[in-house]
Amino acid sequence: MADTTTTIETRKRDAQATADRIRHCAQAVFHEKGYDAATTREIANRAGVNIALIKRYYGSKLGLFKAAVLPYLSIERFFTLPTDQLADAMADNYVHTEPMPDFDAFVVLLRSVSSPEAGPLMIEALEEQALTPLTELLEGPDASARAILIATQLAGLILLFRIFQRTPKSEAEREAIRVRLRAYLKDLIEAG
Repeated sequence: MADTTTTIETRKRDAQATADRIRHCAQAVFHEKGYDAATTREIANRAGVNIALIKRYYGSKLGLFKAAVLPYLSIERFFTLPTDQLADAMADNYVHTEPMPDFDAFVVLLRSVSSPEAGPLMIEALEEQALTPLTELLEGPDASARAILIATQLAGLILLFRIFQRTPKSEAEREAIRVRLRAYLKDLIEAG
């Protein structure tokens, strides 16, 4: 007689693996096509599952999009740092950003922001996961304006380095960008 506990645990593990595989395949399809052109049929085919499992695990294409893309727009990893370390951490991270051929949430953002269904969710996610927490982290006057300037500077680097694939031509150029970016971010982060 089979051990029911083992059977239940195996099903849970298999279910989680299936859901993860669907999410991973969805990331690739959303990356390649954007939200509107992506289909649940293609995602299911790539994942090697019945299309009904997308509804079972994620509810809908939009639910899958929320799980597969929106969490990756967050910059929360920076918000645990003391503000005096924030400029260094952001400059170091974004000056080393490289193209991400399999899945880049920023590419999905560019390809999906005009979607009537997904676009508003992406804008809301950026506000909730980046601008609002960054504004709350900054002290002093014009915190919201400074948060917007920080976000647009970083988005510009992502666009240039990851999307246009125009990375620094040398380590000396990369270091010069890092030094100037750090100074710019430090000025925006510090109050007054």
